[in-house]
Amino acid sequence: MATLIDNPVITQDAVEAIIAKYQEPAWLAQERRAAMQSYLSTPFPTNRSEEWRYSELKRFALDGLELIDGPKSKEVSKRIKMRINDSDAEGVIVHKGNRVVYQDSKISQAGVIFSDLRTALNEHEDLIKEHLYSAVNATQSKYTALSSALWENGSFLYVPKNVEVDLPLGAFHSADRGGLSAPRTLIVLAANAKATFIDEYTSEEFGERLFASGGVEIILGDGAKLRYVNLQNWSRTVTQVNKIQARLERNSRLESLTVSLGADAARAEVESVLEGPGSESEMLGLYFADKGQHYNHYSLQHHKSDHAFSDLLFKGALRDGSKAVYSGVIVVDEGAQKTDAYQTNRNFLLDEASEAVSIPQLEIAANDVRCSHGSTVSPVPEDQRFYLMSRGLRPEVAEHVLVTGFLHEVTSRVTLPKVAEYVERVVQAKLAVPGVKEKL
Repeated sequence: MATLIDNPVITQDAVEAIIAKYQEPAWLAQERRAAMQSYLSTPFPTNRSEEWRYSELKRFALDGLELIDGPKSKEVSKRIKMRINDSDAEGVIVHKGNRVVYQDSKISQAGVIFSDLRTALNEHEDLIKEHLYSAVNATQSKYTALSSALWENGSFLYVPKNVEVDLPLGAFHSADRGGLSAPRTLIVLAANAKATFIDEYTSEEFGERLFASGGVEIILGDGAKLRYVNLQNWSRTVTQVNKIQARLERNSRLESLTVSLGADAARAEVESVLEGPGSESEMLGLYFADKGQHYNHYSLQHHKSDHAFSDLLFKGALRDGSKAVYSGVIVVDEGAQKTDAYQTNRNFLLDEASEAVSIPQLEIAANDVRCSHGSTVSPVPEDQRFYLMSRGLRPEVAEHVLVTGFLHEVTSRVTLPKVAEYVERVVQAKLAVPGVKEKL
């Protein structure tokens, strides 16, 4: 069993340096210090934990990494420029390491705030103080404590009551050097507000190991509606642990998509806490691992109130000795009667060297609910592969048809066409479909 060791550069001194660097307010300084104390006193996860069982823990180690002190260059990379031009997002913020290197909001609606988190803290401190750490905080895990203590900047979206933001908005998180970073996103929609937000993590190869410990907080007021995409396509020297938690009030609705395509190892913790009656959460996930990549997904559908609905569908394909672990749980509290909740995880193995582990779970304390869960792990049907090849398709094209057909159940439910097209292009590139690689 792997035992992870702490990084000696992660100390209270690192927190004090951030506080002094930005001259942060007393309440935030207190939060940071408490988060670092929590990090230092909390052990790393082990395989004895149900949430981390079957995970390759050594790939989530922090030792040997320095804290990032800005990017090597503040220029927006060609890769990011291409993604901006080919994205559904009309207003964007580009983060490079712990710096903002580009911003184009294009938002003119009254009361809407779309900015980097540092600017929002300076200009709207009361709003940040009210919501920061309300969904992702130091009490949850070793990695959320790290993120809560050491983040330097991030993205912030606030939409006031009864306002609908017409343009999709987004943030691109990139890097050009190794080390330890803590990207963060805070999205707050007041009552009956509506918006679309795309978080994308991508980078060109830079030959150094990067560990990104991120946090995404989503707060939805009564009747609010959010489409949220978290798209991870880091380069292969990156490891990411990302906590995404949404808190939903009465009659609010979240449509989320979590995509894992890049990085050497990545763990996405996707959680919906349905706090108000009538709230709804649709949680889609898609992943494709190759060349020994390790993907780890944990999901939580926590029904705290009655008459709420959640539906989770995560599907993934694996090849080249890669591994995927899915662990998910539906929790229904005692008073959450008339809960309607579904959880499905399906995996497609393209070779015998790859492995998928799926652990769906239910914890139900109410007696008037409809809940179901299920999972599958299956190899490529050889008869289908043979049939396609017998009709003249090359092996890589036949495999592409089978994989895209398998993933179509997820991509067909994505309501952002450019996101769906980009995901399919990355999948095609991984399957070595000719003429695709240069388009990425």
